[in-house]
Amino acid sequence: MRLIDALLSNDLIKFKELVYEQLHSIAARKLEEEKKEIAANQFEIELEELEEGNIVTSGRIQRIRRRIRRNKKGRITVQRNVRRSAIKGYRLSGGTVRRIPVQQKMHKARMLKRYWKTKGRSKLKRTLMKRKMSMRRRKSMGIK
Repeated sequence: MRLIDALLSNDLIKFKELVYEQLHSIAARKLEEEKKEIAANQFEIELEELEEGNIVTSGRIQRIRRRIRRNKKGRITVQRNVRRSAIKGYRLSGGTVRRIPVQQKMHKARMLKRYWKTKGRSKLKRTLMKRKMSMRRRKSMGIK
């Protein structure tokens, strides 16, 4: 009614504002519907992808196909295709598998000992609790 009143009173500026206001509300509503539809489709696709094996080993490199993580805002994300060395004592550097130097291992051991003396144990308990929740979530999504 407001549109017709503005048009009949020959107030074209108000008519233009009302038309744009309605167009913006329609566009916002359509955008929300599309977002919901895309999110639903994406979740279905992820569930379909999750049915194959999770860890793929080819040669000396392991590819972990997916992991469930939380980002800084607390939203659940699926991390895909993480590459790591399949051999203990080696690391992936520049796309190739390289041995971890002894000096680096010793330094890391020293730092870890210092860490465990202070706050390591308490953080481990928290990590184990989170892992338990994550495994429960993975099981409900169909990953192992």
